[in-house]
Amino acid sequence: MPESRSILFAAAALFAFPAALGAAGLEESAEYVSARQALADGLPGVAGVKAERLLKRKGWTRVETRLLATFAAEAWTRAEEGPRVLALAEAYDLDDEAFWRGQALALTGDLAAARKALAEDSDTTHHPRTELLLAQVLAALGENAEARDALAPLLADSKDAALQKHARLLQSEIDINEGKPATDLPEAAEDAATRFLRARALLQSGRVEPAQEILQSVLDSPQGGERMHQAATLLQAEALLRQKRVAEAQAHLLKFLDATAYSRLWEEAFDLLNRVHEQEPQSATMPEGVLRWISSGNKAQQLPDPPPVLAAATAEFRGHAMYLTAQWLAALKRDDEAVGLLEALIQSHTSHPRLSEAMSLAMEIYASHHSDERVLVLAEAWREKFSRSSVPVDFAVGSLLYRRGDHQEAVEVFQNAANVAATLTERRRALFNAAVAAISASDFTLYQSLLGQLEILTNTAAAGVDSNDSAATLELEKALELAAGHKPEAESALRAFIRAHPKHPRFADACVALAEWQLMAVPPRVDEARKALDNATTAKTELSPAQLQRIDYTRMWLSDAAGDLKTLVTQGAAFIKAWPKGALLPEVRLKIAGAYYRLEDYANARTEFEIIARDAPDGPQADSALYFAAMSANSVMSLEGRKRAMEIWEELAQKNGPLAVAARRQQALSERLQGNHAAALAALDKVLAMKALDPEQRLATICEKAELLLLLGKTEPARLDAAADLLDEFLTDHALPFLWKARAGFTLASIHHDAKHDTEALEACYNVLREADKTPPASPADYVWFSKAGFFGVDLLEASRQWEAAARLAEQIAQRPGDRAVEARDRATKVRLEHFLWDGPSPTLPKVLKFDEAPEKPAAAPDKAGAKGTKKKAK
Repeated sequence: MPESRSILFAAAALFAFPAALGAAGLEESAEYVSARQALADGLPGVAGVKAERLLKRKGWTRVETRLLATFAAEAWTRAEEGPRVLALAEAYDLDDEAFWRGQALALTGDLAAARKALAEDSDTTHHPRTELLLAQVLAALGENAEARDALAPLLADSKDAALQKHARLLQSEIDINEGKPATDLPEAAEDAATRFLRARALLQSGRVEPAQEILQSVLDSPQGGERMHQAATLLQAEALLRQKRVAEAQAHLLKFLDATAYSRLWEEAFDLLNRVHEQEPQSATMPEGVLRWISSGNKAQQLPDPPPVLAAATAEFRGHAMYLTAQWLAALKRDDEAVGLLEALIQSHTSHPRLSEAMSLAMEIYASHHSDERVLVLAEAWREKFSRSSVPVDFAVGSLLYRRGDHQEAVEVFQNAANVAATLTERRRALFNAAVAAISASDFTLYQSLLGQLEILTNTAAAGVDSNDSAATLELEKALELAAGHKPEAESALRAFIRAHPKHPRFADACVALAEWQLMAVPPRVDEARKALDNATTAKTELSPAQLQRIDYTRMWLSDAAGDLKTLVTQGAAFIKAWPKGALLPEVRLKIAGAYYRLEDYANARTEFEIIARDAPDGPQADSALYFAAMSANSVMSLEGRKRAMEIWEELAQKNGPLAVAARRQQALSERLQGNHAAALAALDKVLAMKALDPEQRLATICEKAELLLLLGKTEPARLDAAADLLDEFLTDHALPFLWKARAGFTLASIHHDAKHDTEALEACYNVLREADKTPPASPADYVWFSKAGFFGVDLLEASRQWEAAARLAEQIAQRPGDRAVEARDRATKVRLEHFLWDGPSPTLPKVLKFDEAPEKPAAAPDKAGAKGTKKKAK
């Protein structure tokens, strides 16, 4: 059967479906309503799965069962699942059963059987669509005369315009196949997308002038849509650049950008402008218009009272201009100006498409000037923003939440950071920030708990000798109490004491406390802390051994905050030599061990951690030291080290202490990284059996268990069933936060996909998107899993060549604000353009292309709710 016939066959038959019918009992079923919505959203497979699930339930009336089965048949036919339609026809009574059998047989390729089922139908009340389907089957079989006979009553009947239009299209196709003129086929020029692609091919082959002629024809055409016209305009600039007409290309792009109120091709346009500018002989001169764009946007966006959509577009446009100018400034080595623009973009446009590139360029410039602190801050923010960090929670996010008053959320962010911190420093800082946020949230019980954990890692109180000056001593005690309570006024109180009492015996204590306060800031104020410590050594009185130890220890802390780990190790060794019996010795060893660990010197780190656990087995640092000794041993990548790590974690788990759950989870993680998925699964089962497991950890562990079952299922298919059952039960809890619904839904989709059940996989993805309708993603983690599920669904639809449904699903993803919204929108547009599914009337652009004229007001967005273009399907 010719390909063109099969394409028209599918398009016309599917178009002929009536609207899904309903019944009172069915309409009261939320699952049936969801199934109908899925079908309306272009996800017939999801609708079919839901309908079949409903059919298995008891209690439907005969009429309801018939309607439900017919709905399922329609869904599976739209999904091109012929065997499933046949199975439904065998198991249930269907409305117009011959039509559905014929559709199913045609989908399976058995056209002769389809012809027989349709031609021998004894029901005289069937829908005219059955006659259309019969004509299509006959035409596909080459029986053109019989096909014309079947079409004759449809062509004469004007009651159903849609069916009549399809009949005419089929009549025209039959005429063309027989070499006759297609009198019923509407005249239509070749579509714009094809001409555009031909122009690109010509341009790539070096045939610039023919490409320009085709592009001009695209721009002169009212068809193809706005995006197509804009793409053709950019390709014109590319053609000019290939002809070495650099000045013309730049002028062309500047006019286009200044006259376009909104475009999805701004990134491409600005990138092309950057390439053009690089080839300018006088590239040091920046176009004046670009600088104007930074402050106010382009000319087309200058409206007295712009609508929200245009305001957002203007902000995005300004961000593109800022990034482009920063690129030019960086190329000219004007780094201060470049980084100023980049920082403005990062701070003012937190969801901008160029944010990732802007942060990367800023880090590059900062690194060239040895601004390490800012590089680290940006690196953490970048990894968190784009989900590529080894640390799940970024301190900057927690700080942002705290600054804007979301204290409870900040507590949760910092607590999570402390739970998964890979280093002692990260854990200590996270606990401190969580405690500060807990105070602001008035959660004093949680604050005391966090403070207790924090004291295990570091002593935040300053010690000194008593003074006979009771008034001054009282003033200092008050300042130290404020500092211990993390009160904002603590710093000013400490500074006041230092200024007023330079000869006080505890002057050094105040300086050290001030330095510690500055080091605990986010980010740490290293230079100020260094000055405070230097000031401590200028005390007018003789310093006690405790004060000298505190100063030396705080200098280690300062090196830690500055990232100078080698110096920290040297300072620690000098401290141990000078104060072998010092009270701060365990904390010093912890710092040395932590520095070795971060330097990836795991052998020395393990030694130091084990010394702490051996010398003070009952001390507050013992369990933490053992835990990180195991982490170090496991990181050595030796069999002995891994074995020892597993033994230590088992010991901590058996003790049922504060680190028992973390130890069990590390066992599971270690086994998983080694590829021992069965052992990792057993470890997670032990975690789930622990009473100390909090609800959030339990949810995470169940999801991780499902992921392990998925991995095991690659060689043991029965594991996939167990994983699916686990997540099906997990998702029955409707009170789950969206994060866990989305993560579980994505994992369930992956499981079904590996089990070769792509329709069920698609349903799982679709359900995540529908949950987002009820509870939209509210955090970066929520959006990560939402977008993963959504894009996986798009991939599944594209793999099954369901282009319309893929585009619509991508458009639904794009409706949610987030990092991948633009990507989803572009994906949908790409699918529609490549597969000729552009919806709605396409605007004419003669005014836009005449750049010297004043831009018109942006047109309203086309209504996408109208009927799909059947003419495009027929083509």
